[in-house]
Amino acid sequence: LSARAALQPLLSVESLTDLYAVYKSVPFNYALAGHCLFVAALAPDFRRNFLMHFWVTFLAGFGGGIVSSLLMMDPARAPVNILANNTVGLTWVACWWLMAYSPFDIVNRVHSFLPFRMVTKACVAFMRAQLIMNRVDLAVSLYPGVLLAPLILGSIAGSGGKLITDAVRACWGRLPGAPEAAVPSFVWRSAFLASAAYYGSCKASSLLSSQEAAALIITVMLVHSVLSDLLGAARTDFTYPLAWLLHKISLIPMPSDSPAPAVAAAKPAKQPSQAPKQQQPQQQPQQQAAKQGAASQAAPAATSKQQQQAGSGTTAPGSKSAAQEPGKNGKAAAAAVKADSSSAASHSGNKKGESKKKR
Repeated sequence: LSARAALQPLLSVESLTDLYAVYKSVPFNYALAGHCLFVAALAPDFRRNFLMHFWVTFLAGFGGGIVSSLLMMDPARAPVNILANNTVGLTWVACWWLMAYSPFDIVNRVHSFLPFRMVTKACVAFMRAQLIMNRVDLAVSLYPGVLLAPLILGSIAGSGGKLITDAVRACWGRLPGAPEAAVPSFVWRSAFLASAAYYGSCKASSLLSSQEAAALIITVMLVHSVLSDLLGAARTDFTYPLAWLLHKISLIPMPSDSPAPAVAAAKPAKQPSQAPKQQQPQQQPQQQAAKQGAASQAAPAATSKQQQQAGSGTTAPGSKSAAQEPGKNGKAAAAAVKADSSSAASHSGNKKGESKKKR
């Protein structure tokens, strides 16, 4: 009976206006508590630094509202929620402590079960859709006739938390992938499409009323939240085909977190073969200097060896004497030796004759 009573408003829905009335009947504190519980579990790697964990998770859940409020500069219409409302601040602190530091980690363990996580994630989608539409309404009232104001403020309201936490993680050195500002994901694309759909359907035209457009956008966000837990985020990303089509039509390259391919893959392969050629002119003078030094060292050694051989009357085993060389030089040397021997013999004969005469 209690379940039927809870589902009775949904069973009596006949139009988008009735569905919007059902969404408006959801207690704000319950939706806020589920939102805070889910967001507090987003950064387990920062738990050892409690202050860092507090601010990173808080900015992940409320950063979009804070940034859009600061851009509007209207505290009366768009106040910073944690500064203007005690309910938001106290609920966030309580949920953050329960999720991060409860005894025996009991709350986090219970939240890890799929049914509980689906409920809290649906609260995040519900609060996010309402924030996007609220910022579009305020932008239209503050800047009437301006087209980009509702689109920019609505997109920032829906994705500002991811943008801020990516910047903090990048400074901390704990960013797991590409930042949202460089490679937009479902977070930014869904925020932009929700802003454009809400503005185009009920503000720029009279296709739907504001209540019907709000009910339609909240329903799409809730359905995606449930299906992404059951089927996976990649399979249920309905924004990717639309983004791909827009990039194809506009000829704008679609950003990707994969590294860009090399322009010319053959050029690095040629560098090792070119390097020795460039080094050869530098090595040749060094080799010539080394050869000249070795020759200069060998020359004195050869001259000293020749002097020793000349003094001892011997020749090197591999060397040849002038008398042994073939050709004209050898014959001339032999004739000179014979002439010397004959002159020496005649000179000795003359000396003997002179000595006989004296006797």
